[in-house]
Amino acid sequence: MSMAHEATEGSPAHEGRRLPELSRFGGAALASVCLLAVALRLLFAWWCLPPLESDFYWYRQAGLAAGRYGLTSLLGSDPRVPLWVLSLWPPGYAFFLGLLYSASTSIWVAPVVQAVLGGISALAVFAAARRWGGNPWVAAAITASYPHAIVYSAVHGAETLTIFLVSLSVLASVGPLRSREAAAYGCALGLAVLTRCHVLLLLPGIIASLSRQRKALAVALVCMALVLTPWAASRSLVYDRPVFMTTFFGHLLYMGNHIDNKTGGYYEAPRPTEIPSSVTAPEEDIYFAAAGIREILLHPGHYLLVSARRVVVWTGIESDEWMQKYAPRWLVSMSLLAQLALFFAAAAATVEAWRDPRARYVVWPALSLVVLTALTYHMPRYTLIALPYFSLIASRLRSGLGEVAAGVSSSD
Repeated sequence: MSMAHEATEGSPAHEGRRLPELSRFGGAALASVCLLAVALRLLFAWWCLPPLESDFYWYRQAGLAAGRYGLTSLLGSDPRVPLWVLSLWPPGYAFFLGLLYSASTSIWVAPVVQAVLGGISALAVFAAARRWGGNPWVAAAITASYPHAIVYSAVHGAETLTIFLVSLSVLASVGPLRSREAAAYGCALGLAVLTRCHVLLLLPGIIASLSRQRKALAVALVCMALVLTPWAASRSLVYDRPVFMTTFFGHLLYMGNHIDNKTGGYYEAPRPTEIPSSVTAPEEDIYFAAAGIREILLHPGHYLLVSARRVVVWTGIESDEWMQKYAPRWLVSMSLLAQLALFFAAAAATVEAWRDPRARYVVWPALSLVVLTALTYHMPRYTLIALPYFSLIASRLRSGLGEVAAGVSSSD
């Protein structure tokens, strides 16, 4: 691509004139969509507040410890919760709960605040769609009413906070980035990684999308690294060895690609015999990652089959285990249909918008997430990471911007 094209792409003419302000009716309609998002989430939480079990129980315990003893208590070697909790999961959601529990330890405080975050996420996606050229009402409506996201807003899990932070990063990234926008992009991504490490799978697509804006890419990556550094430094001091990020990725890579796993998702694979019993949690995850790579190399045919199935999981053929456990059957069925419709709408819109140079800011990170989860490990709940991206892409379906894309491309 020529320098002339890059200048054209970054120019005000490419970005378009300043967006007109919403009318009073439009503002009221937008407020209604955001309030609907909040109301749907509060209604489900009131109707069926999921019990505290498994990951959700330990997240709450870490949050209670942070709320009682201070957020910095999670940074040391005696965090008042089992050390493995903060050695296999990133700390963002525990910090989030700690902030909430410093005001109130009620079981309801997290679902209520997460319902509000659902409304703000819809607002952020609306604003991003306006800037990117999609239908903002479609994008906001999808984000507000997506059944999977509604159910997870009621649990003590990192999904809703991740959607919120990814929505903010998408809002900052939908066009050519100035330094301030790039810094906001990097900070939002860093916070999202601290909340759900699988956000890192967006990174190859993000780097590719900003390859022509090296300064913006450098600013974004530096700001992301600055956000991640305090936690990486604290874990390195605790374990007296370098630790980049606390993650369960090695375990997932191994169990997802084990020869006896037929789905490519969660599977209780036997513990590899080569792992010493005395290793620390981060070291154990490295051993599991090595065992996962070994499974892939030893059984390439099986790996191709489960990888193909993981791609299909994105379409909604497999119901989320917690959805099945907590939600009524009709809502589970609606969630599967919504996921199916959103995936194919986003796929069709990707084809339509591909010639638009702006498409790469949204499409490439989403493709990176889909491809890398297919190659490693995938569970239905991970589709929530992509919800802001898919909502935004789907809002371009039949949007009539083909002429705009062609006009911009012709300036090359």
